[in-house]
Parts: sequence; structure tokens; C-alpha cells
Amino acid sequence: MNMPVSSIRTKMRQEFERHRYVAQLPTVDVLLFHSHQEFQETMNFWKQEMHVMKYWQVEENPKQTLPHNFIGGFLEGRN
Repeated sequence: MNMPVSSIRTKMRQEFERHRYVAQLPTVDVLLFHSHQEFQETMNFWKQEMHVMKYWQVEENPKQTLPHNFIGGFLEGRN
């Protein structure tokens, strides 16, 4: 990846801060499991560069908005 380390650290911090106020223990366990899984997949090179770059997708296209209904999102190819 040709990104500065500071940008990657900032994005990682934002992902952690997104779940800062989660207090339910089962939810915390699931979040910890998923974070460990993401780390292992990245370290084993099971994720390609495009999988990692999805975290910056919103910043690349700031005019991108959520669809107003399910059918509109489906037709645009979104989940």
C-alpha cells in the first residue's frame, strides 16, 4: 500500500473509536473476535489490497450517499 503510516493509524483509531461505548460483554467478545480475525487475514495475505482499501472508500467519494430505499440500493449494486 502506498499510503503514509499516519493515515493508516488514524483509520485504525477511527475504527476503534466507532465502538468506544459498547458495554455489553457478549458484543465486546464478538468485536474482539472479528478484530482478531481481520488481523490474521491481513497478516496471512488472505486479504488483497482492495479488501484493505475498502476502509477509505467513503473518504474517496464524499458525495456518495446512502440509497433512499432497498430497490434503489440494489440496482446501484450496494448492500
